Amino acid sequence: MRLRIKFSKLGKVRFVGHRDVARIMERALRRCGIPVTYSEGFSPRLRMSFGLALPTCYESEAEYLDVPLDPELVADGSIICTGWGQGKVYEQHQIQVALSRALPNGFDVVALTVEPKGGGSLQEAVRSCGWTFDILGATPHQVEKTIQQALNSSVIEVNRKKKNELVREDIRQGIHELRLNGESERGPVVIAELAAKPRVIRPSELIDVLAPAAELGVARRTHQWIEIDGQRTEPLMPSTSLQPKEYP
Repeated sequence: MRLRIKFSKLGKVRFVGHRDVARIMERALRRCGIPVTYSEGFSPRLRMSFGLALPTCYESEAEYLDVPLDPELVADGSIICTGWGQGKVYEQHQIQVALSRALPNGFDVVALTVEPKGGGSLQEAVRSCGWTFDILGATPHQVEKTIQQALNSSVIEVNRKKKNELVREDIRQGIHELRLNGESERGPVVIAELAAKPRVIRPSELIDVLAPAAELGVARRTHQWIEIDGQRTEPLMPSTSLQPKEYP
């Protein structure tokens, strides 16, 4: 059995790196007494598998984590807690509340489910990501014009650092959606869906295309898309029974 968790990372915690996020999630799971499993050997480690890694300084509404559970401590979707949570039995919505409370401000468990293990890793399954980001030092008119130019082009080349060398790569086929969506206090807001295969395309790579003299503002991942039976879907839909916490 495994626990699949969807969580958000908003506000100042966008500056927390991926490894620290893993440690934060591990502490929260331990604090709640979730019966997770560990690797064997001299230095056992918690078995966990994240979705596509989020770059530091990016926000997200759609981060995913798979954690294997001790099947002997799972009954009809409920979890029998161990350690600090000894004696508690959580149903799924109670696990969601407890984990959210155990996490620092800026992290929130959006949804979770207990399900059988199976299939490949989430990281390998993600085909594309949804993004929203604003651009510092640009105008909506300028960005809207360059978006149309980009979408009408058959080739969009950007610089990418590869083995300590700058190379030019065409990313046009990896841009599935690109549109202007109003303006924030920092600048024009762009909505995009960018490929994760054969390589990940990030919003920062689009700045030189959309506004060469500008800078990326706040970028937020809104979706991680996978395919099941040829249909695009999310690994886990958000819960509608609980309201997420709000952070500045």
